[in-house]
Amino acid sequence: MPKINKKTIVIFPRIPSLKIYQFTNGTNYFCNFYVGTKVLKSGNKELSLKTKNINEAKVKAKQVYYDFFNSPDSKIQNDINFDLEIAQPFFKHRIRHYRNKNPDSVQGQREKQRYENYIGKFFEDIDYRNIEELDDAIEELKENLKQDDKTDNTISKYFNILSLMFRKALENNVLSKMPYFPPLKVVNQVRHSYHNDELNLINRKLDSEFKRTEDKFYLHMKDYINLIRSAGFRPGIEPLKVKNFQCKYVLNRETKENDILSITLFNTKTKPKHRLFCHPFFTKNIYPEILSRNPNTTPEDYLLFPHTDENKKKIYQKIGKAFTRISKELNLYYRGGSTRPLYSIRHTFAKNNYVANAPLSVIAKQMNTSEKMLHSNYLDDDDIMLSEEYNKMYPKKNTH
Repeated sequence: MPKINKKTIVIFPRIPSLKIYQFTNGTNYFCNFYVGTKVLKSGNKELSLKTKNINEAKVKAKQVYYDFFNSPDSKIQNDINFDLEIAQPFFKHRIRHYRNKNPDSVQGQREKQRYENYIGKFFEDIDYRNIEELDDAIEELKENLKQDDKTDNTISKYFNILSLMFRKALENNVLSKMPYFPPLKVVNQVRHSYHNDELNLINRKLDSEFKRTEDKFYLHMKDYINLIRSAGFRPGIEPLKVKNFQCKYVLNRETKENDILSITLFNTKTKPKHRLFCHPFFTKNIYPEILSRNPNTTPEDYLLFPHTDENKKKIYQKIGKAFTRISKELNLYYRGGSTRPLYSIRHTFAKNNYVANAPLSVIAKQMNTSEKMLHSNYLDDDDIMLSEEYNKMYPKKNTH
């Protein structure tokens, strides 16, 4: 079998898994890219580009790649499966590696269990050929590990498993490059919340973006932001998975009216079922607006971005990028030496309710977390918090 001339290999950074090269016994360029084992037994498609010119080869390779993945006959969309293509081959190799050293070792199974119990949920439904999707999944995993009160040692173990997994996929030509893993000093950065007036500025900016572009994405994105700031959601694809039948008005025993909007979540990051309620302003003003803007929906339709063909991961990535761009344009993104991405709105929810004297136990339950986590990760140590806590401790000092 002819060998590849390694000096001729060209990688396409913007196109995952695609590369061109010459063989040592020939002059024509070939291209190679990963298509999955259900399409080809080897998982990789290789074909001659029938040209000796490197520039022409680059153009042809990209055309072949896009033609394949845009072909209606391609089954690749059903084939992309992170667990089957990356995780399971890695753990099969990992368990064998440990047992070769010690037949009684259960270390490989222990690592696999960590993946199945926690890590794997962050990589469901992603296109692992897209390095940006991998980076986003790792970022979401990082936020959740920290906010679920995982120790630095545990976080290091989880990241080490993932890093080794991706290196194995890289060796097997399943991945074209390694995704980014943040160091612990980045994981441990303080994440500051947004203030309500700042989020209102972002909402107004989204309105103006809609007027400028007539793209309803910006209105749906505003709904997303208002939903997560009004309830205890973990920003991510969780709010995007809420369907109309999961939203229900509940009788308020104090007002004797059905004025509590309840949302039931299923298969969350921490438990199979979680129920939360929305802020009264959202219930009275924003929720009816969402329903009126999306008429003729069924109970099985999604509350946010209904009738959208894109998968939830891609929608969330688009929201995150737009949020960062707009926050930067409004000079809001950087505070206290760190950044405030979309996930910071979860901190806003915790802080707003704490300042409003809501019981910590209720805030924690809404956010599907613990009271310990509220203090350690969500309640900023800023002047507003200091003032609130001062007045709670010394209320008589403010009486005249």
